[in-house]
Amino acid sequence: MLEGKSERSLRRGSAELIGEYARLPRTIHLLCLGSLINRIGSFVMLFLAIYISEELAYGDEFAGYCLGISGVGSVLATLLGGQLADQFGRRILLLISLCGGAILLVVLSCVQAAWLFAFTLFSFSLVAEMYRPASAAVVADVTEESVRPAAFSLMFLSFNLGFALAPPIGGWLISFSWDWLFGIDAFSTFLFGAVIYAWVPETRPGRIAADPGQTVLQTRKQTGSGVWHDWKYILSDFSFLLFWCYCLLSNLVFMQAFITLPLFLRKMGFSEQDIGLVLCMNGALIVLLQLPVTQWLKRVSWLPVLLIGQVLMAVGFGITAWSDHLPLLILSIVLWTLGEILQAPVKPDLVMKMAPVDMRARYMGLFQMSYSVSIAVGAPLGGVVLSRFGGDGLWGGSSVLLLLAGISLFPLQRRLQRQHQHAPALTMN
Repeated sequence: MLEGKSERSLRRGSAELIGEYARLPRTIHLLCLGSLINRIGSFVMLFLAIYISEELAYGDEFAGYCLGISGVGSVLATLLGGQLADQFGRRILLLISLCGGAILLVVLSCVQAAWLFAFTLFSFSLVAEMYRPASAAVVADVTEESVRPAAFSLMFLSFNLGFALAPPIGGWLISFSWDWLFGIDAFSTFLFGAVIYAWVPETRPGRIAADPGQTVLQTRKQTGSGVWHDWKYILSDFSFLLFWCYCLLSNLVFMQAFITLPLFLRKMGFSEQDIGLVLCMNGALIVLLQLPVTQWLKRVSWLPVLLIGQVLMAVGFGITAWSDHLPLLILSIVLWTLGEILQAPVKPDLVMKMAPVDMRARYMGLFQMSYSVSIAVGAPLGGVVLSRFGGDGLWGGSSVLLLLAGISLFPLQRRLQRQHQHAPALTMN
């Protein structure tokens, strides 16, 4: 009898979970489909260093320069993409970014001269990454606040599922030809653009038009106009800037999982197979847990969710220094992955709550820029700390930095409460 009740309860819970995400607007499902296709085919950047160093025979140093140049293009893309998406519309920016990125990938595969290759790579990063702020703004445009975290969670799941599938497929394609790698990557990017062209309408709200999901946190006085006035407004939004700094500090640590952690594990004596196995756990846990965890926490305030996630990440990265055995290493990855799962839908949702309706893409562009900056800065910084202070210094310092960043959430909450005394409490719904 008890087993029957438990089984019925589990089925009912699963049906509610599926129904919650099935009822999201059609545009969200199309964006997730396009993002999944695009990420599955995103091979070139995964193997770019090998291509430059070995296939083009330019060496590791030039490959490092090229990756840095690509990072600069990505940083600029988030700013430019946000501005253009707010100014001219989401759909046109998505089409230009995705179709232009596909064309530049084909050009990149044909370029042989060193610095022409670097310039083309910069152009590709600048164009191809501009779609991200526009895509996130579309999510906010077509959803009400009650379901927005679920929409961002589904987007995050699609991205990570595609990212998990891309490396083995890319490695298989390289065994045939690098041209296949570039060609299919370009095709998947173009296919995402085709999905946008065929089925995704323009969603940008009018500059003054009311938004049915708008709260007091998304309003601003229209005291001026023009690009300069808008950016002046953003740079004077100290609540958002405080949150941006919190995201940057947290991301500096999080990116070490994919930059310096493999190097550290090799020094600890782990094999390539062990490293690949444990890093795959990150994607597997996200695929399994992201949607149900978001559903369970949809009525919880943003502050405890972010704080719990921050502590889990701090503990997870902190114990990495002593992870000389596989079980302890697995525990560390499980802990910081759970922290990532908790925070993933909350952060962009909070950004959209702080952003005025007509500036959503620019706020999201700046938010996403914290990830790009963390890669550009975190890669060399993590390597320097690891070489000079060892694993204890890197992972112990990472844990402390995460906890210090988490403390900034308390003044952020107070600022938002003082600034918007009559606004409803910020919750995940």
